[in-house]
Amino acid sequence: MAIIHGQIESLKKLKNELASSGIDRFKSVKEITDFLHNFEYVKEVTINNIRHTLESEIKDLTIRIKENKDKIESVRSKTITDIQVHKDLLEIKIDKLSAKANKSSFHKLICNYFIKRKRKSLDYYATNPSEIIENALKSIRKVIENDENNLLYLINNKELIINNRSIPEIQKLSFIKDKIEDLKPIIAGAVGEDLVVKEIEKLPDSFILINDYSLKFSPPIYNKNTKERILSIQIDHLLIAQSGIFILETKNWSKESIESSDLRSPVEQITRSSYALFILVNNAKIELSGHHWGDKQIPIRNIVVLINGKPKEDFKYVRVKTIKELNNYITYLGPVFSEEEVNRIAKFLIERQNQ
Repeated sequence: MAIIHGQIESLKKLKNELASSGIDRFKSVKEITDFLHNFEYVKEVTINNIRHTLESEIKDLTIRIKENKDKIESVRSKTITDIQVHKDLLEIKIDKLSAKANKSSFHKLICNYFIKRKRKSLDYYATNPSEIIENALKSIRKVIENDENNLLYLINNKELIINNRSIPEIQKLSFIKDKIEDLKPIIAGAVGEDLVVKEIEKLPDSFILINDYSLKFSPPIYNKNTKERILSIQIDHLLIAQSGIFILETKNWSKESIESSDLRSPVEQITRSSYALFILVNNAKIELSGHHWGDKQIPIRNIVVLINGKPKEDFKYVRVKTIKELNNYITYLGPVFSEEEVNRIAKFLIERQNQ
């Protein structure tokens, strides 16, 4: 597999545009295009997820109501036992106090006071067991009542609840869809460049691809042919191979756009970058193996890659290829550099970009 450096420029721009609108759910061009293609399905999945969540709430409430009703019997039984235990303890304490009261008149006065209080408590437990039990069950009964009311509401208003809960999520999805559709030109570019990367990945690891290759020149490079001072270049893909350097300019244009005179010529764009890059690499001191005829030149070949067909015409200095023709053309050319030299050229270009 070819070695890939960097991220495609249009994908960077696309992610930045989406991030500025608070959208960060997409990690690749495919995820974005799949979202658009499956938008109605995504909406349906969202609604079904909300429906499933509601069904789980109903199930959980039903289970909790049953558990609390079972708990009532347990608490009732425990409270009855507690009442009896309290009565037994109070009777024991009264008996002890009565025995102690017989020792002296002083003890009798004190003990009768406490006996009176204990008998009052005993009388309360003996005459009010139902009230005590109901007080113990009050909080559980309240929870059951609230849960039963909620359960009845959820069951009777299921579709209304699903609809109301779905609205914010559907609105969010629609906002994302509208934002993506506003960015369709950038997406088309990202799709095209992504296809090129995937095609280049099929080549062996002796090929090195640098995505979104950009340079600034100070002083500028002067093109004597066009009398232009080149301050900077930006290249969609720069492929370094044993046969030389390939500049790849990707256009995901429709057939109508290819024929339109309103769009800037990619040939003009790529030849400008090619001139500047040729001057840069061939003036650089990149260590290349010698030849008895002289110093080797690093050839640069220009390819405009069109995703949706191409013109019938040929153009000077540039080859126009479809995505299917790309790798065959690249691998047709014979090697003039070793793999070590390819790595040196790539290292120079990457370091120059990072300066």
